[in-house]
Amino acid sequence: MNRIPTLSYVTTFVFALSAGTLPCVCASFAADLTDTQPAAKRSKSSRYAPGTTMASDRPARKDAGGVEEITVRSTRRTQRSSTIPASIVALSGNTLQTTGVRDALTLAHDVPGLMAETTSGSANPRYRLRGIGTNDFSANMTTAVGVSEDDVFLDSGASQGVPIYDLDHVEVFRGPQGTLQGKNTTAGTVNYYTKRPTNHLDGYVRGTAGNYGRLGEEGAIGGPIVKDRLMARFAITNQDFSGQYHDSYRKEDANGYQYYDMRGEILAKPTDNLSILVKGHIGRNKTDVELDHVGLLAGGKDDQGYAQTSARNLQNNGRSDATTRRSGLSVNAQYAFAHGWTLTDIFGLEWNHFNVFSDDDASPAPIDYQENIGGVARVLSNEIRVASPQSKKIRYIGGVYYMRNLTQSYSQQPLYSPVDFGAGGNASSFNINTQDAAVFSAISVDLMPRLTLDVGARFTSETRQANGEAWAYATQAGSPYNTSDRVLTYINTNTNTYIDPATGSAINGPTLKKTFNRDSEDASLKYRFNSNIMGYLRYARGFRTGNYNTYVATASDFSLYNPETLTDYEGGVKARLWKGRAQINLSGFHYDYDNMQVTILQNTGTHTTNAASAVSNGFEFEGQVRPLDNFLATFGVTYQDAHYTSFTNASAPTPFNGGNPVNLSGQPLERAPRVTANLLLSYTLPVSFGDFAFQTDWRYTSRYRFQAWSDATPTTPGALLSSAQAQALVRNAFSQKPVLMGNVRVAWHSLDKKTEVSFWMHNITNQLTYTNAFGEFFNGNISRYPGELRSFGFEVFRSL
Repeated sequence: MNRIPTLSYVTTFVFALSAGTLPCVCASFAADLTDTQPAAKRSKSSRYAPGTTMASDRPARKDAGGVEEITVRSTRRTQRSSTIPASIVALSGNTLQTTGVRDALTLAHDVPGLMAETTSGSANPRYRLRGIGTNDFSANMTTAVGVSEDDVFLDSGASQGVPIYDLDHVEVFRGPQGTLQGKNTTAGTVNYYTKRPTNHLDGYVRGTAGNYGRLGEEGAIGGPIVKDRLMARFAITNQDFSGQYHDSYRKEDANGYQYYDMRGEILAKPTDNLSILVKGHIGRNKTDVELDHVGLLAGGKDDQGYAQTSARNLQNNGRSDATTRRSGLSVNAQYAFAHGWTLTDIFGLEWNHFNVFSDDDASPAPIDYQENIGGVARVLSNEIRVASPQSKKIRYIGGVYYMRNLTQSYSQQPLYSPVDFGAGGNASSFNINTQDAAVFSAISVDLMPRLTLDVGARFTSETRQANGEAWAYATQAGSPYNTSDRVLTYINTNTNTYIDPATGSAINGPTLKKTFNRDSEDASLKYRFNSNIMGYLRYARGFRTGNYNTYVATASDFSLYNPETLTDYEGGVKARLWKGRAQINLSGFHYDYDNMQVTILQNTGTHTTNAASAVSNGFEFEGQVRPLDNFLATFGVTYQDAHYTSFTNASAPTPFNGGNPVNLSGQPLERAPRVTANLLLSYTLPVSFGDFAFQTDWRYTSRYRFQAWSDATPTTPGALLSSAQAQALVRNAFSQKPVLMGNVRVAWHSLDKKTEVSFWMHNITNQLTYTNAFGEFFNGNISRYPGELRSFGFEVFRSL
C-alpha cells in the first residue's frame, strides 16, 4: 500500500516545462517538520537530500500499539495533522472503505460537522462546514467549501463529485483557507489525495454485491516500468444500484445509480531532483433522482387531487434522472534546487457536463410540472510557487495562481412561462467567463523554542463576464423540451434587451462585466507545551467572490450579487497522550459574516442575494483512543450556534408571505444543525487462520432546516398557507428531524493480510431521511429528495 509519511525529510522536488504554449508545470510537497523541537535546533540529517523518496511513499506515524496519524499536504508542506494550528479531520482511504464511504456525498457520514446534500445525485454535492455553504444547484454556482483533488482546485461544482476509490486519504480543513487554498474557501476545504505510483508492484481487486441490485467492481495496479525512473498506476471502479424505492407509475425501481470512473498516473524521475507526475481521469455518473410528494390539502392531496400512498411508493411521470460526465488532466512537476529551495507548479485542466431532469410536482398528474437544468464547464488552472528549506528558523512559501473557467448554464421548464404560466415554457442559456489571478505568501517563524508564528496573505483579482438570453416558448405536447417556438425573448445581452414579461416594459439589466479585488489573510500562534501537546490561536479571513444569478424565471432574476467575507477567530489544543494510544483535539471558534450569500429556492428558479450579517459560535471535540492493541475507538462531537444577525428583507416563495420580504434576523442558518456526533468502534480478533474484524460506526445529527425562510413565521401568508396546520406542515417538510444512523461491518482477513471477505449493513435502524425540499405551492404540494434506507451486502478483496 502507498501510504502517507510522518516525519522529517524534504521530498524530491521537480521542475518541467509543459508542451506548446502552456506555462511551466511543476508541483511539490514541502517538508514535514519534526515538531518535537524548534526547527532551528533540528539536526542537519533531517534536511532535504537529493534522491530521498517522496513523502507520499513513506508510512504515516504510528507509535507501537498506538493510533495512526495521517500526514496532510494541504498546507503545501507534508505535516502531521497534530502539528497544524487549525481544525482538521484526516481520514485514510482504508477507513473510508470500511465505513461505506463511496462518493463525495456519503463522505459527510464520517466527518463531524460536515454536511452534504444534492438535488442531482452523488455527482454534484454541495458541502457545508460549521453551517456555511450554498443551496445553489445551477452550473454557475460557487461553493463556500473548496474542493481539490491532488492539489488541483475544482472550481466547478459538477467536478466536485469525486468518486472515492483507490484513495490514499482525504483532508477536511474547517474555517477559511484562502491563503494557500485559493478563492471561495470561506467555510473550509475538502482535499482528496489518490494513491500514487510507487517503485514496487502492487494492486488489488474488490467485488461488491448487495440487496437492491447493488453490484460493484474496483481495482488498481501499479509499479515500476523503469526502476527508480518511471512508474505508473491505473485504477478503475464501476458501481450499479437499482434503488430502494418503487415508482408505481413507471413500474420500476427508483433512486438507483450507475457510475464508472478511471484514472491513470505516470511518475517520471529522470534525475534525482526532477520528478514529473502526469494524471488523467474520466468518468460518468447517472442517477435516478425521483421526488417524494407532500400534499398541502386535506388528505395529503395537491391541487390536482394526487396523494402519495406511502413513503417508498413514488409516482413521477416526468423524467427524473441526472447525468454527470467529468474528465481531467493534471501535470505535477517538481524540482529541488541546492540548499533545499524548491520550485512548484501545478497545472490542471478539468471538464464536466451535467444534466438534470426533474418531475417537480412529484406526481403522475396530467399537468406535468417538470424541468431540465444543466451546464458545461471548462476550467484551466496553474499554480507556481517557491518554498524555502523547511528546517530553518524562518520558513517561506509564496507564489502566483491563475484560473480560467468557461461555464455555460441552461434551463428548460415546459410549463413555467412568465407569459402564460401553466401553458407555455421558459428557457435560458447563459455563459459566464471567469478569470482569476492571485499572488500569495506565507511565512513561519520560530519566535522561541516552543512558540511559532504563522502569517499568510493572498490578493485575488477575479473578473466575471456574462452573456446569454432567456425566452418564453410555446410548449409542444409531444416534445416539451423543444424550445425553438419562441413567444418572447425577454433577455438578450447582445442586443441589450431586458423586458418585464408581465408588462412588456423595458427594464435595466445588470452590468455584464465585473472585477472583484479582495484580500485574504491568516495568522496563528502555536505553542508546544511538550513534544505531544500543542495549543494554538488562529485568525483568518476569507471571501467568496460575487457572481450572477443565471437560473431565471423573469428578467429581474438575472442579477449580480456581491462577494461575502467571513472572519474567523479560533483556538484549540491537540494532544497525543498515553504513549501514542490516544489523540485528542479540541477547538472553539467565532465567525463574523458580512454580506453573506444566501440562495433562496423560489416557486420557479433560485435567487442568490446578500444577507446583511450572520454569526456562528461553536466547538469541535474529537479524537482516537486505542486502549488495547486490537481495539480502537474514534469519536467526534461538534456544536454550533449559527444564525442571521440582520436579514430583514429575505425573499421567499410568493405564497409563503404573500410576496412580501421575510425578516430572518435571529433565525438559524439553513443546514446548520446544533449538534453532530460521530462514533466508530473497531475490534480485531486473531484466529489461527487470520483474524476477524468487527466494526460499527454511528452518526447523530440534530434537527436542521433546508431553506432559510422555512422556520420563520409569515406575517401575510397566502391563502394556501394561512392556517397553523399548513405552516407546521411547511416547517416539518422543509427540515430533517433529529436522526441517528449506524453501520456494521464484519470482515475476515487471511494470515498474509492479502485477502478480505466482509459483510456489511448500512443504516441498520432503517432511518428515513431527506436531503432537500422545494415548494410547488402553485400546485399545492412540496417535493422532497429522499435518502438511502437500510441496505446490506458483502465484499471480496484481494491484493497482490
